[in-house]
This record gives sequence, C-alpha cells and structure tokens, in this order.
Amino acid sequence: MSQDLSLEDIRRELHRLVSMADSAERPKPTRINGPDHAMPGREWDLREQVHPHTQRDFVWVVRTSDQQDTADGLVYVSTPESMYPGEDFAPLYSSDARRLAMALLAAADRAEHQAFGVTRLEDHRKAVGQ
Repeated sequence: MSQDLSLEDIRRELHRLVSMADSAERPKPTRINGPDHAMPGREWDLREQVHPHTQRDFVWVVRTSDQQDTADGLVYVSTPESMYPGEDFAPLYSSDARRLAMALLAAADRAEHQAFGVTRLEDHRKAVGQ
C-alpha cells in the first residue's frame, strides 16, 4: 500500500472490501418478526454509507412474510425514498427480486472497475485469449 494514502482513501478501500465480503454470503436477517407483528416474517436492513452532503440516514428494508394468506412468494422492499421508509413497501415477485439483485451486483462490479481499475475475471480471460 502506498505511503501517500490519506485516511479517507484507506476508509474508502476498507468500505469497498467489507462490501465485497458482505456480498459473498447471504446475510442473516436483521430481525425476525413474530406472529403478533402486523407482518410476521424476516427483515433485512441495509444502512447506506454516510453520504458526503447530508446527515440523513439512508435505510433500505427488505422483508418476507410468513403469514399464510400473504406468503405468496413476494419480496417486499422499502427504499430510503419511500413515502414512509421502513413502513411503505413495494412488492416484487421473487424472480424479479433475484434479477434486481444480480443487476445490482453487475452494476457494482462495473462501477468499481471504472472508478478504481479493479480487474474483473472477464478482463483477465480476454487478456490471455481464453
């Protein structure tokens, strides 16, 4: 590692490495809502990194339902831009949720490649002619 790196550079690289590690394995739910909850099931919270121009907390909540009448294979997502974040959910079919997750991973790979020159496996294969 270069001696010229700032503390901010090191923090940014650490966040990048942690995000890669976090995406290598399926995360455990943040909480499990019991049968007395309005929507029993599992929830995952994702708190975004602090944005440079705001102190606002950006939280995504992803939920599945265990209720028999609504256990319909849907995934519910609340974004930081929802009318009521954490309470206002948009439903996605599980197949669409998987496609969205894969598109986000592909876009993150591309963004890192562009911003940091992170070598992708496909680039290596092209370089050696495989």
